[in-house]
Amino acid sequence: MSHLERALEELEIATAALAGIPMDGLVEVQTALDRRSVAIATVAELTGAGFTFSPEEREDTLRRLRVSCEAGSEAQQRLATITRAALAEWRQWSQIYRALGAGEPGPVLDCRA
Repeated sequence: MSHLERALEELEIATAALAGIPMDGLVEVQTALDRRSVAIATVAELTGAGFTFSPEEREDTLRRLRVSCEAGSEAQQRLATITRAALAEWRQWSQIYRALGAGEPGPVLDCRA
């Protein structure tokens, strides 16, 4: 198996792992994103060197890259949805916090008696 073949396989595995993670597992998402970033960098580094492919190998490589790209786009859309939901929730909690007068000194209770 060539270095490019291994790099493509790692990219496919990393992309599948990212797509399969429930978005509430932030640590797992970050780990999968990091793994996929390394895989993309490896593929980019390897493809920067000159390769001689047969037309079939070239088409297979391009197909695999397209599939990984599409799966990555779907994962990116899922992450964007989760991010928007988290920001909306944060804004709601922020409003509640401000409405309750956070930051203003409240009544002091003396519990010594």
